[in-house]
Amino acid sequence: MNNMSSMNGVILDSKKVKALVLQFLKDLVANAKGQLVTFRPAKVAQEISLKTRRSPRAESVVIRNFFEELVEYKLIQVVKKSARGKVYGIYRNSILWSALEKYDVEYVLSLIESIVRGEKTIEDLITLNLNNTSKISLNQTGINEKTTTSTRITQTI
Repeated sequence: MNNMSSMNGVILDSKKVKALVLQFLKDLVANAKGQLVTFRPAKVAQEISLKTRRSPRAESVVIRNFFEELVEYKLIQVVKKSARGKVYGIYRNSILWSALEKYDVEYVLSLIESIVRGEKTIEDLITLNLNNTSKISLNQTGINEKTTTSTRITQTI
């Protein structure tokens, strides 16, 4: 029984770390000037350790595994491999960038987890982003229903 409760603690810690990682990425995206933001797991772990008051090495493994999972599902990309490890990146035209701009961290994490569990696909996420963008454009700009989706997306940005 004690082993099971400690396992739940690890799962909760892992989820908390993932949420903190997504918050870090959300902040990167919000302050981005160009078309790409890049990051290393060690740097993210260092930033997160300031909030969790734990060793950056403790979170580093969870963060690296989370990034590899995001790469596997094509939500982020490996931009560079070097002796210091991998540099990951998110491009402005990517689904994750859009999701981080539009939704709160908990919702983005739940979407990612549903993709990992096989409940949703990347195509579902693309559709969700397009549909939500269309609604935002219609509500904010007063565009009529006959306007094309591409026009609405352009006007939202």
